[in-house]
Parts: sequence; C-alpha cells; structure tokens
Amino acid sequence: MGPVRAKSTLAVALGSAILLLSLQGCTYLKYRGEDAKEIIDLGVTVSAKPGFALYYDFVPVIPIGVGYVDGYFAGLGGGKFGAMPHYEKSYGAILWGQEEVGFGVYDKQDPESVRFQRTGLIGVFEGPVPGPDYMVSCPHYVHLGWVGVVASPRYLQIIDFILGFTTLDICKDDGAEKGSWSTPAPAAAPAR
Repeated sequence: MGPVRAKSTLAVALGSAILLLSLQGCTYLKYRGEDAKEIIDLGVTVSAKPGFALYYDFVPVIPIGVGYVDGYFAGLGGGKFGAMPHYEKSYGAILWGQEEVGFGVYDKQDPESVRFQRTGLIGVFEGPVPGPDYMVSCPHYVHLGWVGVVASPRYLQIIDFILGFTTLDICKDDGAEKGSWSTPAPAAAPAR
C-alpha cells in the first residue's frame, strides 16, 4: 500500500469515527439535558379555585402537612419546562403519608399518569414503591388560595445526572419519558 492510499484510508477511518462520535454526542448531550431537567421540580402554582398546601416530606421518611391543588404550574416540573396543568394531593402525619402529583398530561384516576406513593416510616412499607423519578425526593408544597410554590429536589435524579456524564444511567430514563427499575413494576395505586 502506497503512502497516498494509506493516508486516504486513514482519512476515511478518521472521518467515519468523527461522524459516529458526533452522532453519539447529539444523543449523549440530549440525555444529559433531559437528566438536568429531572433534578428538581421548581416553580409557581396557580389555581382557578382556591387550593391549600402546606406540605413537606423529608426524603420520604418524615411527611408532615396537607395539600390539594388542582391548577397550573409554571417552571421546571416533572422533567418538563414551561407552563402546564398540575395536580397535587398530599397529607402526612410524620410516620405515615401519601403523595400524588401530576405535571402536564395526566389523569387523576390513572395511576400510570399520576405519581403516587406512600411515605413515612410506616407508609414506605405499605407501598407502592415509587419509580426512580421520585424515589428519593423531598417535596415542598406551599399554596395559599390561588397561588403557591413548589420546590422538590429529586436526589436520585441528581446522582443520575452526575453519573450520566460517564454514560451510566441508574434511573433507566435515557431516551424514555419515565425511568423504570429493571425489576417488575410496583403495584398500582389503590382506587381513590
């Protein structure tokens, strides 16, 4: 093989490698962006009918307060950014609590579209076990009358975002709307 042919072969191989890496880079950067949007729910709530929420749950072990809001959310929530319909119903009595939250498109009667979990030292054993999207989160809901705020760090998603830079996807949510565990899905929420 002559020097010209060797250089041509090297150029084609190098060009192919760069093309493959750039295509992977687009997906890689897209997934990192999606992971970044999932690390916190942060924004304001508004409702046409008066609502009320004073609820806090420390990394779902110590839930305290109550809340019911059926309105709209503006900010970063449910892995999406913008203005969207929002639903939140929660109550906690330190050892036991229950949380429901929906962002964007959801049906309050459909457990697949509204995140539901029990919390507190007693509640976590009752289940259902939340998916990785909200597995270790710390909800803060305040809504008085027609306006409120939401600030819920999602700690497992923060770890997923950081580890994502190594291409590790512990929440199994790269390229998926919701994360899922590799084990069978948790039991559906009971009829409410």
